[in-house]
Amino acid sequence: MFLHLKHTKLAVYDVARKLLIACYKLANKFPTAEQFNLIFQVKKTALSVLLKLAEGSSRKSPKERTRFYEVSRSSAVEIDAAFDGAFDLKYVTMEDMNEAGRLLLTVFRMLSNMINPGSDSENDTENE
Repeated sequence: MFLHLKHTKLAVYDVARKLLIACYKLANKFPTAEQFNLIFQVKKTALSVLLKLAEGSSRKSPKERTRFYEVSRSSAVEIDAAFDGAFDLKYVTMEDMNEAGRLLLTVFRMLSNMINPGSDSENDTENE
């Protein structure tokens, strides 16, 4: 926000910011009994996608940058699994998850392309 560093210029960073907002809104639909479990976890991992992306962008070594992008992408996978649980528990519907799901898929594909440039990101979601 104030530093105007490389990560703020990345398209994936903009999508990750939107994902964070969508996940927070979706988590607010969960029952309050999940405040310290599923709600906390979804919000934490959505924030992790954004923060690890930013942190990785500041690293000088390509290997180190890639490692942070992998952690960011792993957080996206964790969000997806949390959505499975929330859906199975009937806390949300597929319709409720549409926006967050679309953003999650986009972030995952963009991070996959940053980790493995030139990879077939369409297949990454099936092979991960």
